[in-house]
Amino acid sequence: MVRSIYAKGAAQHLNPVPNAAVHRGVLVTSGVLGKDPATGDYALETAEQIRLAFEQLPAILAEGGAELQDVVKVDLYFADRQDRAMANVHWERLWPDPMQRPARQAHQVDLPGECQFQLVAMAVLG
Repeated sequence: MVRSIYAKGAAQHLNPVPNAAVHRGVLVTSGVLGKDPATGDYALETAEQIRLAFEQLPAILAEGGAELQDVVKVDLYFADRQDRAMANVHWERLWPDPMQRPARQAHQVDLPGECQFQLVAMAVLG
């Protein structure tokens, strides 16, 4: 049975969507947003949205019983794909060892409202 994750310290969705779901040892996040978890508002600057999303990922993983090293794939969704370089700083902070990084794919998409960035991660629990 699927177990929904609503992580403390992570921004929640306006729609009835959990931060992540776990089933049979696989955790998949919903869109991890560049919102301030305390206010629910998007950060004004794209760089801050990216920082906030990456900062919330460990809390979401932990709530589901996963760690950063359990992540096997991350999809990055940008309103402007040229913003990828801003994500690399956080990517290297979370996964400093180039031999232990998850797969990654960047997408340019039409994001709603003030959203400039979100990420989706998949982890396999031990």
